Amino acid sequence: MCAQLINANKPVFDFVGCGALNWDIFFEVEDLSQLKFENLIILPGRETVLKRDQFLKFLKFLEKRGEFLFECGGGSSANTIYALSSWGFNCCFIGSVGEDSFGKGVLEEFEKVGVDTSFIVKNGETSLAAVILDKKKDRFIAVSPGSSESALFDLEIGLNHLKAFFHFSSFASKSGQEFQKKVLLELNSKISLDPGEVYANLGKDFLLPWLKKTKILFITEYELKKIGLSLEELLDLGISKIFLKRGKEGGIFYSKKMRIELPALEIEKIVDNTGAGDYFNAGVIAGLRLGFSEEKALKLGIYSASFSLRGFGRKGCLTKEEFQKYVKFVKIEFCLT
Repeated sequence: MCAQLINANKPVFDFVGCGALNWDIFFEVEDLSQLKFENLIILPGRETVLKRDQFLKFLKFLEKRGEFLFECGGGSSANTIYALSSWGFNCCFIGSVGEDSFGKGVLEEFEKVGVDTSFIVKNGETSLAAVILDKKKDRFIAVSPGSSESALFDLEIGLNHLKAFFHFSSFASKSGQEFQKKVLLELNSKISLDPGEVYANLGKDFLLPWLKKTKILFITEYELKKIGLSLEELLDLGISKIFLKRGKEGGIFYSKKMRIELPALEIEKIVDNTGAGDYFNAGVIAGLRLGFSEEKALKLGIYSASFSLRGFGRKGCLTKEEFQKYVKFVKIEFCLT
């Protein structure tokens, strides 16, 4: 299937996302540290990539050892775009889903909140992710890229006709990574990037083409260590804004001239922390798009991430009304200080 992105009459988007489109399946176990499956290293907070045959075995194992909780669309950039579109921004997504029930579910969730899905290829199998939570709300994610990502090169892209800000996150498959690199090199503008563990684990040399085209970087301390570059070295590559995501410790903004640290919000009940970082990203780039300072945008990101903990997957995402209410609050709060 071939999709054209070069129609000059296409609408102008606020944001365009690019990255893996997964169908997330949530399970709960008693204790992640006690979960053993073949030679798989299962650590709280980590993420791994599995081939489809091993993933399906792992899924059957979880059906016996864990409790099924919930399922929904996922993927880092996909979650971010889902939130932004929910809040009223005009968004589209570039990616792939399979010609299966999982792919249908991914598209239906996007379309429900108004994401333009014209640029999503439908072919083969959808990428899947098993999200395992334990009683302490630690989580482990196993991702299995779908064969649909091999069809990404069917897209004939004239991306510079889309007057939008681009937000990238990882693809787990080699074909997805090569496609995204091609898109990256064709863009005249810089992007925002959340490399996640998948890209961070591939190291500095792999990531350099992405980092050199990045304006805004979202990253964790673990990912920084895996990449092997300091904040100063990243800024020297031309990245102008770095947002360090620190989970329950909040977040820090870095530029060559500024450092701003803000704490996380206290949440009474944590249901699921999967995707919290993606909703942090959405809050930040929404704030910047609205003309907020980096401090205001950081505050909006922390608010969005914190409240996402109240539900599984996308159930915790701020509604449009909640987002607009907090935007007004942040504006007033900063006017008074």
